[in-house]
Parts: sequence; structure tokens; C-alpha cells
Amino acid sequence: MFGQQKDLDLFHYIIRVPKEQSSFTYFTLESNEGLCFYSTLEHEKGQLYRDIDIKGSLDFQEDVDHILEMLSKSFSIKFLKKETIQDR
Repeated sequence: MFGQQKDLDLFHYIIRVPKEQSSFTYFTLESNEGLCFYSTLEHEKGQLYRDIDIKGSLDFQEDVDHILEMLSKSFSIKFLKKETIQDR
């Protein structure tokens, strides 16, 4: 229906990764283009970790979960938030 907004459920994660692994995490998410959107949350200089905000369609949640599971075999990934939200 043209002109009407439809509510869309999204998965929303905030993960914490070691600073030295953050670039590889970004690269991996980016190389799987279209599965999710991500951004780095503000951090203080000298922090040893980066918090990454990830959002995406529930259709791709299983794929993103698999990627994060595989990455967690190489380095620590801590989930600070794991929820379903609505996007308009």
C-alpha cells in the first residue's frame, strides 16, 4: 500500500569486543553486506574494548548470529544488549 508506513521488527544487539579485534569484526560484518547495519558507540581514549551497535531484519538474524558465533571462537564477544525492536 503506497504511502503507508509498515512497522518492521528488527534485531538489536550491542556487543563488546577487544579493541584489537574491532577492525576485523567490522570487516567481517561489512563483507557480509546487507545482513545488518552497525556502528561503533562512543568510547574513551585508551579503552581496551569497543562497543558495536548492530541492527538488522529478523530475516537475517540467524546469519548474523552465526557470524558472531564463529568470531567468538577466536576472541571474546560480550552481548550487552540483545533485543527485538520496531522500526518504522
